[in-house]
Amino acid sequence: MVLGIKRRGQPRAKVKWPVQIQTTRGSIYGVTTNISTSGAHIFCQEPSQVEGKLRLTIEVPHRRSLIIVAMVVWQTVSTPNESSSGFGIGVKFAHISADDRQLLQSLLAKHFERN
Repeated sequence: MVLGIKRRGQPRAKVKWPVQIQTTRGSIYGVTTNISTSGAHIFCQEPSQVEGKLRLTIEVPHRRSLIIVAMVVWQTVSTPNESSSGFGIGVKFAHISADDRQLLQSLLAKHFERN
């Protein structure tokens, strides 16, 4: 499914990829709910007061992990479905290596072809 094309400029894919968020206070674990080559929405079960730059390790299926430096754009209490609630974090990618960007673009292109 393509989300937010007009507002964000990049199509977002609905994917659930595990994410480790490294902050100055330790690691927080979550999952992407949607992602593009420029940013993502991450859902976390545990409360998080994150701000500024974060280091993300995103586990993509059957591939190596993506390492991305991202800036927090917004945070909110989030409910991805009726059975669970948690916290949503919107991030904009600040630095992603050329190899990781190419892998992400390839994965997203395959996702959009299938959906």
